[in-house]
Amino acid sequence: MEMTNKQKTIASITTPLGEGGIGKIIVSGPDALSIVNKMFQGKGIADLRETISQKLYYGYVHDKGERIDEVILHVVRQEDSFTGEDVVEVNCHGGIRVLMSVYECLQSAGAVGVDWGSLLSQSFENDKIDFIQKEALLAVVQARTKLAVKVLLDQYAGALSEAIRRGLEIIEEIRQPFSKEEFCHKNVVILPHPNPPPSRGGRGRNGLLHSMSASVSALSDLIAGLLETAPFGMALTTPRVLVILGKPNVGKSTIINAILGEDQMIVHHEPGTTRDYASEFISIDGIPFELVDTAGMRNTSDKLEAMSIEMTQEQLRRADKVMVVFDSSRDFDQEDENILSALNLWSKAKNAGDLQQRATAHAVVPVINKCDLPAKLDRLRIESALYQPVCNISALNKDGFETLNRRFVQELDTAYKPMRAVVFNKRLYQLLAKAACLVKQKKDCFTAKNKISETLRVFDEVKDIFIACLKGS
Repeated sequence: MEMTNKQKTIASITTPLGEGGIGKIIVSGPDALSIVNKMFQGKGIADLRETISQKLYYGYVHDKGERIDEVILHVVRQEDSFTGEDVVEVNCHGGIRVLMSVYECLQSAGAVGVDWGSLLSQSFENDKIDFIQKEALLAVVQARTKLAVKVLLDQYAGALSEAIRRGLEIIEEIRQPFSKEEFCHKNVVILPHPNPPPSRGGRGRNGLLHSMSASVSALSDLIAGLLETAPFGMALTTPRVLVILGKPNVGKSTIINAILGEDQMIVHHEPGTTRDYASEFISIDGIPFELVDTAGMRNTSDKLEAMSIEMTQEQLRRADKVMVVFDSSRDFDQEDENILSALNLWSKAKNAGDLQQRATAHAVVPVINKCDLPAKLDRLRIESALYQPVCNISALNKDGFETLNRRFVQELDTAYKPMRAVVFNKRLYQLLAKAACLVKQKKDCFTAKNKISETLRVFDEVKDIFIACLKGS
């Protein structure tokens, strides 16, 4: 039978290879001290197994009598470590060759080489962290903005876990006045506890129902509040795809260059220069976006251009948000009309899911470029078709971009609030959405005197959902 992370001693490189002066390898497990001791010759310490927790030790790593590197060890005993096992942090020089040599020595001495996520698994198995905290720390590695790192570290510190545990406490408050006689039979009647605690509504069944109603409202508000954070949290961890759409030569590439602050896109006066799509990652108010420039959309008989336009439509299908660009100096024409029709179809398909409806409430951002030139475009036609006010810019003069950036994130509360509970992945969102649906569907049961048994069954299901959030599912 395969050993779990809790049973074996593992070693993981936790710093990027070749990207720093110091390289760190963490060894964690029941044999961490004895494994490192085989290859370590320290100053003033003969045996690592006799070391004190939370102390640093200087010395050298040897392999078959050959000195490999000068190192500093940080020893953390089981009771103090983040994994719940004895831990030795080996700090050596950051060069790839040296770091890998030390890593290979550790494996030869008995450690199992793993990726750093296995350290979190070990911590989870030892109940040092819950599953939400594990997911948050894993997501930190992939985070693309400082805001994302801050929010995810708060969730690792327990912000969301504490909110979920508060939900479990509310459920216990709901159940407390009733007997512990559980649902052994389908039609079992839940009897009031013989000595129920006083409630705001007084004693007796009416008082219990009043107290339950208040607790149910608190639980419903808690779940709803967490779900409201999901579009923001998931935007931090999964960069939104922002596609720039428009007919040829409306200035899409110039707009991207202005957003990026450097000339990265081909800009040409001839229509149809962009034959392929190109993407760059950007950050707006701490929210990461994948910015995608596409070929202009129009009817064409050119096979190469037709393939490019098909590629544009493919990118549009994966878009979370679309910036559609029009030319202020040109009359609204059939090509513009076709683009509006395509966007309306896209919006209907995108708004099929409840989370998407909230996350893409302002999914189309209409932009009128070249506002430094005499205006010919009918902007009211665009606003009435998209139900959104247009954003006026001049990409050439870099005017209007502050307002444009605000439009990309206007539906999100991007202000950082320390230790705010934030739902940051699809698993958590789906679980909490299921809990919200259960509470909403059974709302009428909660104040009905003859449906207490059914009510408590519902809250047992919600309790299981909350536990799944914390334990993984």
